[in-house]
This record gives sequence, C-alpha cells and structure tokens, in this order.
Amino acid sequence: MQRDGKTAPSDLQLKIVLHGTRPPLWRRLVLPSDTSLGTLHDAIQVAFGWHGGHLHLFTDEFGRGYGDAARLTGMDLGFGHGVGDEDVIALGDVLAEEKARLRYVYDFGDDWEHGITLEKTLPRPVGAERTVRCVGGRRADVPAEDIGGVWGLAEVLECLDTPGGAGDGPCGELVAELRAAGYDPAAFDRDGITARLARLTPDTVSGNAKPPTGDGAGRGRVRRLTAEDVALCTCGQCGVVDPVDAGVDGPAEDVPVLRPVTLAPREDLVAAVRGVPLFDAALRLAVWCREGRQVTAGRVLRPALAREAVEELQLWKLAGDDSPYADAVARRRALKSLRSAKDVAVLDDPWWLAVDGGLITISGGRARGGTATDFTGEGLLEFWAATMGDLLEEIGETGLLDGWHGELGELTAEIADGLVGLLYDAPDDAWVDVDGLRAKALEAGENGPEFDLFQALFAASFQELGEGLALLGAVEYEPGDCVDSAEENLRTLLDAMAEKELGGGSGTSTAASARSWDDQRGHRMRLTPLGRYGLRAYLMECGVPAPLLGEYAEADADALLQGLLGYSPEEMRREVGGWLAHRSATDAAVGLLDACAGDGSEAAAKRAVAQLVLADLDDPRVLRVLRKAADSDIEGCRQVATTTLGARRGAEACVDPARAEEAGLWLLIDGLSILAGAQESEELTRGFLRNWNVAPKALEQRVDELWRVEHPATAQVLAELGEGLRGVDKRLAKRMRTAANKAHSRR
Repeated sequence: MQRDGKTAPSDLQLKIVLHGTRPPLWRRLVLPSDTSLGTLHDAIQVAFGWHGGHLHLFTDEFGRGYGDAARLTGMDLGFGHGVGDEDVIALGDVLAEEKARLRYVYDFGDDWEHGITLEKTLPRPVGAERTVRCVGGRRADVPAEDIGGVWGLAEVLECLDTPGGAGDGPCGELVAELRAAGYDPAAFDRDGITARLARLTPDTVSGNAKPPTGDGAGRGRVRRLTAEDVALCTCGQCGVVDPVDAGVDGPAEDVPVLRPVTLAPREDLVAAVRGVPLFDAALRLAVWCREGRQVTAGRVLRPALAREAVEELQLWKLAGDDSPYADAVARRRALKSLRSAKDVAVLDDPWWLAVDGGLITISGGRARGGTATDFTGEGLLEFWAATMGDLLEEIGETGLLDGWHGELGELTAEIADGLVGLLYDAPDDAWVDVDGLRAKALEAGENGPEFDLFQALFAASFQELGEGLALLGAVEYEPGDCVDSAEENLRTLLDAMAEKELGGGSGTSTAASARSWDDQRGHRMRLTPLGRYGLRAYLMECGVPAPLLGEYAEADADALLQGLLGYSPEEMRREVGGWLAHRSATDAAVGLLDACAGDGSEAAAKRAVAQLVLADLDDPRVLRVLRKAADSDIEGCRQVATTTLGARRGAEACVDPARAEEAGLWLLIDGLSILAGAQESEELTRGFLRNWNVAPKALEQRVDELWRVEHPATAQVLAELGEGLRGVDKRLAKRMRTAANKAHSRR
C-alpha cells in the first residue's frame, strides 16, 4: 500500500537485520516517515552499538546510493553517478511502500551489511511527539568494530563460549575484556536501546528532494538508460532506454512464483501456537517467572529452581518415552543429582526460547516474565513466526547436520531449501515423503554410488528438517521404519565408500544399503496450517513471491492479470470469481481491456490471461464493451476484444471472420513473444507443450502467414524461434527463418 507522508503524519516500522550473523542479530525500529536517511543512519549506529568512525552507504532497490555525499565524493562505488545526500532525502520517499527494502553498509573494510525492510506504516496521532524508538530485536549489540566483519564476530563469540578460548590469539584481549564486563551475546536490551535513541532528534525534510541521477522505472533489477547515462558512457554503443542491471538486491530472475494458498483464520493460528508443546512450555515458564527467579552467572535457573520448574510445570512431558524424565522414579533420581539447569533438555530448550524471544528478561541476577495475558494475539503469532524464520535462516547458513562442513554441509543447506519449496507448493494436507521423491529420481535414470550417497544425505537432511519443524508445530512428521537414524546410515555409507576407495572393501556395502531402502518405508511430513503461515512469512521476507488466494479481490485489472500468471485453472477461477464479486461486469470488462495495452513480454502475458477471463464474462453489457474496443485503434485491446467476440456464439456477437483471423494471428505472435529469446530448444518444447495454440503443429500450419502479421515483435519472434527449433524440427526451423527474413524485408 502506498504511503502518502504529505497528507498525514505517519511512522515507519523497519526491521533491520545484520546479514551473516547466526543466530540472526536484528532490530525493529520506528521512525517518522518525514525524517531523513541521515537520521536512520544515526539510529542504526545506536541500535547496533556502532561508533560512527567509518564510512557508510545506503543503496535502494533501484540501485541509487545515499550517504554523506561530501565524504564519498570521488570514491568509486560502482554507480557511475553521484551519491545522494542522505540528509535531504525523506525516509518515506525511499521506502514508499510496505516490503520496500534498503541496503546499508557500514565500514567499507569489514563490510557490515544490514538489510532494511519496511514492515508497516503506522498512523501517528496529530500532535504526537516525533521520536525514534526500538520495539523489538534479537541478540546484544556488536561488541566491537574492526574485528573482520561477521566472520570476526563469529570467532569472538566462539572464543567467548569456550572456557579459556582466544588466549593470546588476535582477539584474546577483546575476549578477556568482554568476559570481565559480563558481555552476554544473547542479551537484547530493548529499553536501553530505546533510551539511547531518545537522545536523537529526528530532523524533518520536505520530501521534495530529487533522488540521485539514474533512478529506475520500477522496482526490480532492471532500469532504462537516460540521456545522461549515454552522455557519460564511453563505449559508444549505448542508446537511450537500453535496459541495464541496476545492481541491487532485488529478486533474482529465477525466483519461483509459488502457488497461491489460503491461510487459516488468525485466531486459529494463535491458538495453534499455544498448542505447540515447546512454545506452551516457554509461555508457562515466563508466567512462572513473573515475580522474579534467581539465575546463575550463566543466565539459567539455579539447580533447586530448575528441579521445581520441571516438576511444577510438568516440563518432563516434553521428553521422549526413552528419556529418564518420562519415568517418575527415574525423574526424581535424575533431578536429585542435577548440578546445572543446562543439563536438563526439557527445561533448557523452552528456557532459551523464552529468553531469546524476550518472554523472559534477565537483569540483576533475576529472571522476570509477564502474565498470561501478555502472551496472546498478534504478538504471540509474530514471535512464533520469527522463531521459525530464525531456524530456517540458520539452516540456510550452516546446513542441517551438526558437525558436517564443506561441500556436504552446503549440500544439506541446498536440500533444505528445496524441501521448503516442496512443502509449501504441495497441496493442502498432502504429504511430502522420501519414497516418492526417490521414485521420481529413479524414473529419471538416477543410479550408482553417487546416487546412493545423495540418497542417504537427502534422507538424513529430510529427517533433521522434519524433526526441527515438528518441534515448532510447523509440520506433522512421521519417521520411517529404519531402526538406525538416517545420519547413522549416511556415516556407514561414507565409511564403506572410503574403505572401498582405499582398496580394503568388497564394494557390496553401498549396494546392500541401496537394497535396504526398497524394503523400508521412508520419512514423511506435511505442513500444518501454522507451518504454512510461518513458511509464507519467511518466503515473503526472502523476496519469494508467495500469493494468497483472494488477495487481488479489490485490486485493479492490471494487478490482477499480472498476479494470475502462474495460477492453475482452478486457482485462477477462484481468484477471478472473488475479483468479479467486487465490481460490475461492465467495469470488469473495461478494466481488463485497458490493461491489454502496451508492448513487451509482460504486456503480452497479461493479454493471454485477459482472454481467458473475458471469455467467461457472460453479460450483454460486456458485448457492448467488446464491440467498442474491437473498433478502437489501441493495439492489444483491439485484438483481444476481436478474438473474444469471434469465439462467442450468437448473431449479436458476430465479427467479420477475416478480422478475427487477423487478430488471432497477431495474438499468436504476441504469445510467442513471451517465449522468444529462449536459448535452449528443450525450453521452447516445454513451452509449446504447455500452450496448445503455439504447439509445433499449429506453427507448421500457419508459419507461412506469420511474416505478414503487423506486430512489433514479428521479425524477432520468427528469427529466434527459427534458431531455437533447430534441434526440435529442422524443417519447421528453416521455414521459420525464411519467414523471419521476409518480415525483416517488409520492415
């Protein structure tokens, strides 16, 4: 939703994440929309504990840079243009809509990179004070600068966590100082940060300042060259409006558009969070600590209180059947010998979930929580979604298997990424199982020792991901029949392969392992409604399009047509039905036809969808709109209206057959222009098979007529398809190239 800072005072809620930190270190700040980027720079310095001694730079989604223009003058920052002055640019003009993003880099040597996302716009009551405040976050401030960026920070934290760590090493002195000061990397002091932010006075800018030269034409990675760009260029080959890469962190071109989904009602999702045993235990611990409980120097409950919490809150129910805590006699014996709360997993896991999530705060040697009413509604759901997002971020960075590094560790992270996509894209209530995925691989001809290894690695990754997400209530997970864990099987297979490579084995181990898989049921999991909500929130934060069914109900026709790309016929029917319910048939037809104008593959794709929607509008008033558009001189609109009329039955919808044929050929070229430019014939073949009207057979019947079509992309489409079809149908490819030559000659 667009924000208009000129008509009403508003505040912007930003989430700022320090990239590369595990667990994630982030802050949620609220600033006036009419303050400057310079104020945001000051706020970030305070919120993360920076000292301001180094250069910094903001980069927006269009590739425009902002900073201290005087200090950055003359530096090669990769823009080719000047850097905008951050003190005269309004924050609300750069982050103009929800989900808009900024990149902030501090210290060009250590490169501390921060990702900034506008989460929401908050109306500010008239007369309310303009302030900068912190409303959420995770982890303590960065303990020092000039330590080598996030890699150096990870080393410092590892040394802090290791008794006697660092010693005389390069960060030994810093680690010793942090230990002496009682630095706790997990401690997030929101009140302290807000108190420091209160000393800032947010300036006010008019919002009329122009962005630095070279702004883009829309959100994304591509913009068009301006006359000034061409004047500055030295290659002599650039032309005005040539497309260029804006060099920003927008969505990658190969980011998949996932299927649209529906979400459970919010109240059901909140209730589901309360029903997750781990979260329920964390919430009960927070209430149990509302009057304050003594903790040790390690920030855990004292042993006597730990025993009391396990028994009084029945935390032992979190343990599995094979745990000593599951049996009353064994539990009493284990608790009696307890020396540290860290030794009790049924307490340790919910404890740190509550502490890291801010449900419990620790200060002065005491842990304090809230009351039961403090942990309800949207705040609880947001806390759960953030926890799931943190888990997925950590998996993406470190992989799924503890202690596995290098290529195998990276491969588990890739497997997890693929599984997350499969889970989300699976139909509601559908299981994703190892057996089904393995069967598809075998159908594709996968086999051999390398496949056996990947299969074992996949099963181990599947198991770890399933168990981790099940702990959060995000999936239902059912383990397979195998007695040994998938990770143990993986290690056995790797040992056997290593032994064979050294010449000491018979080589039968891998084959036996592969056969054993055929006799056992594998693991499987499926998303819960809560898991679908959390996974969608995570994917959206990562920039992956994850639409909701019904989200275009009140959108204009242009947004609807663009949004429907990739929808299945059934999903499209449901979305269009909801859209039509909010407007008259006449308004719908007018809006759809207006959206059919324009050049390029995006406009062509919208026209293809518009034809499907218009074909289902059965109303006499729609026919009048179609006839008027068919007589217009607006390219795209005229052809869509003409072909839609030509496909209808009845005298009043009658259209001249020659005009309908001409419009149909124009739209055929239009549809082909979406696929034009594909370099591999295999990709073209898949496209043809998905679109009956552009299948090779239809092309063969019409190819000799297509060169006459008065479409701006005719020559290009015929030439590129002629090249792409060389490996599919040589004869048809040759006819395509001949037609392309005729089209070029005609031009």
